[in-house]
Amino acid sequence: MTEDPTPKERVDYLVKRRFPLSYLLNIPPGGSLQDTRELRKAVEEFRHELAALSPQGLLVRYDLEKSKEFNELRAKAEQKESERFYNHAGALADFEHWAKTAHWTLDEAIALSFGRAPEIVRWEKLKTLTALGSPFVAQYARRRDLALRAKSWDQLFDPVLPGIFLAWAKRTDIEVPRELIEAVERRGVQVADWKSLYDRAAAALESEKEAHERQIADWKKLFNQAEAELDSQHAAWLKVADEKNRTIEALKKRLASLEGERADDSTDAATTEAKQLGAKERESLLKMIIGMARGGYVYDPKLKRTSVPQEIASDLAKNGIALDVDTVRKWLREAAEFLPRE
Repeated sequence: MTEDPTPKERVDYLVKRRFPLSYLLNIPPGGSLQDTRELRKAVEEFRHELAALSPQGLLVRYDLEKSKEFNELRAKAEQKESERFYNHAGALADFEHWAKTAHWTLDEAIALSFGRAPEIVRWEKLKTLTALGSPFVAQYARRRDLALRAKSWDQLFDPVLPGIFLAWAKRTDIEVPRELIEAVERRGVQVADWKSLYDRAAAALESEKEAHERQIADWKKLFNQAEAELDSQHAAWLKVADEKNRTIEALKKRLASLEGERADDSTDAATTEAKQLGAKERESLLKMIIGMARGGYVYDPKLKRTSVPQEIASDLAKNGIALDVDTVRKWLREAAEFLPRE
């Protein structure tokens, strides 16, 4: 902690401020080329004036002079700052031109964020001025440090898209000329960094996920309700089906019983009718056979060798009726018994 100056130190300060050449009075006699008599007289009178002040009065006089000195130094520094190359009118950026470029290097982006022309205001030139105490150079260096740190974490890139850099600056509370932002946006560029886009996409995805999970839960609830209802209906259907199956089985048994009784009755009637009609039908069929054989094939049963049985079998085959020749010969012999005796 700096100690407050003593009254003597305050007086010496005020004297130096009023008489900048007062240091000549400390030069031994004959050592100075200037006549210091008038200066010495003026300094002594001023010291007497200050000595007559109260301690509080001296403090007020001292503080006023300090404030004056500070303002003078600040004005001088501002004047020097305004005269440096990066504050000249020619160092201002052409936003319309840079808004059209596909990308910026980080140093170009930083210069543009100060409204300066990147082709003129470059870090290679600015870093040589850091010892001058320039506010602009100090701010540039700090902003560049933030950008480089952001690049290390893939929040920025080099080169970088204009929209990504401007979004990063906004998120980092870095003031950028509004004219630059508007020029970039007029080119149809979206001012958004990847993290903001990712956060928005993640929030939208999470919202959709929650909605999807709610919908699945609703569907599952409806499915469970429908499944329970189907189970209930299925049990009722099984009961009805079982009852129907038992009824059908009973009817089948009854029908089988009735058909059995009917079959027995039909068999008895057919057997009786066959016994009554079978001999007559057989005789009639044999007569028809011998008649057709005689008329159609000139069959003569007296011949020991005849081709008639083979011809009849062949003609039957042509009409899709398969019958063995021996079988034909057998029935022809039996049918020949009904021919008139000669």
